[in-house]
Amino acid sequence: MSTLGKVKKAVLSSRNFLLLWLAQLFTQSAVSIITILMGILSDEGTLSSGTKDSATSIGIIVNLSTLPGLVISPIAGVLADWFNKKKIMLFSNLCRLILLILFILVRGWENLILSYSLVFILSIILQFFIPAEGGLIPRVAGKKYLLLASSLFSLTVYTTLAVGLALAGLVLNVFGVGSTFVICGLLFVISDFLLMQVRVPRNGSESKSFKYLFDFLKELITDVKSGISYAFKIKPLRFALVHLLLLQIVALTLVTIVFRIGSEIYGVSPRSAGIVVFAPIVIGLLVGIASLNIFGKERNRTHLIWVGTIFSIIGFGFMAMISAMNGMLEKVFLDEAVATISLIAVGLSVPFLLIPAQTMIHENTKSSFRGRVLGIWLALNSSFSSIIAVFMGIITDKVGDIFITIMTILILAILYSGTIFYLYIVKKKTL
Repeated sequence: MSTLGKVKKAVLSSRNFLLLWLAQLFTQSAVSIITILMGILSDEGTLSSGTKDSATSIGIIVNLSTLPGLVISPIAGVLADWFNKKKIMLFSNLCRLILLILFILVRGWENLILSYSLVFILSIILQFFIPAEGGLIPRVAGKKYLLLASSLFSLTVYTTLAVGLALAGLVLNVFGVGSTFVICGLLFVISDFLLMQVRVPRNGSESKSFKYLFDFLKELITDVKSGISYAFKIKPLRFALVHLLLLQIVALTLVTIVFRIGSEIYGVSPRSAGIVVFAPIVIGLLVGIASLNIFGKERNRTHLIWVGTIFSIIGFGFMAMISAMNGMLEKVFLDEAVATISLIAVGLSVPFLLIPAQTMIHENTKSSFRGRVLGIWLALNSSFSSIIAVFMGIITDKVGDIFITIMTILILAILYSGTIFYLYIVKKKTL
């Protein structure tokens, strides 16, 4: 049976897994739509000075949506290992729903501080949701489909980001700002309804209860330290975590300039930029999954990641060419065609860059440490990727076009690809 066939069977054969995955899909789609909606309002001038500083404003929103993970994620990962994961997820969604209702009642989107506060607090809550969700995957999917299920959940994180970028502007145009937030609230309700139907087998590892709160802080610090030590002591885990950090940096940097790509290359408004830019990426994503299914069987994980870097170099190379030669290409009507090819190549790279690395994490992590390792992954992503995304956004606005940002990504991708090729293909080092 093909990999895609196994994924389909894994999803459909387990009702609990299907419900958990759908709950993730609704929750993260809502979070992505809210984040991108704030970016659109910022780019249009509702939350900032308008398109002149669009990349900086979006970078700030990205920062607010990820930076809390630096402190919260390692702690949240320990709590996910300690307490009932399903209850953590249910409570997280309930908190988000209450927060969203209050935001709607006071028309918070008309206030800069309230809008930024919403993104920030939603991010804090998300740090508890993801490690709990990741810890449930092995228990509802079973050992047979663990790696496939983990890959599907990881891919869904990036897919829902694309969904948010594609749908936020469309929903905003059709329903307006207030109704868009209401729709996101309904997505949280649906997610909790699905989670309540999930039946999770008992696991002895969730032995902590609130009677242990007296020694809570001491145990928490000890377990956070043990999680960090565990994650960086094992070579494949260390490689996968650093690699996923680099992937997140590129993804968030791309998000910060998405509206500029839409306006400078495709000539569309911020509300349409998401779907115009990310439609080719999603096409590439689907082709990448199919390609990984055909060519990725039994292949070395690092070799697959190297293939992903080649696709990304092709994508960002074409994008850099467009930025440098946009006027010339526009005269012969090739700018949009080349841009679309470059975005498809970027989408094509994602499965090769993401799935093997996530598989390495689950293959090399004990179940009792899974929440902590996922928390550390979130903390790494939050501490560096969001800061760099803001920095690149500021540079893009100061320079006035996207060329320097694209060239920076391209150069780093070439260096990273060369390093992997030399160490793990030429020298044949193993993880």
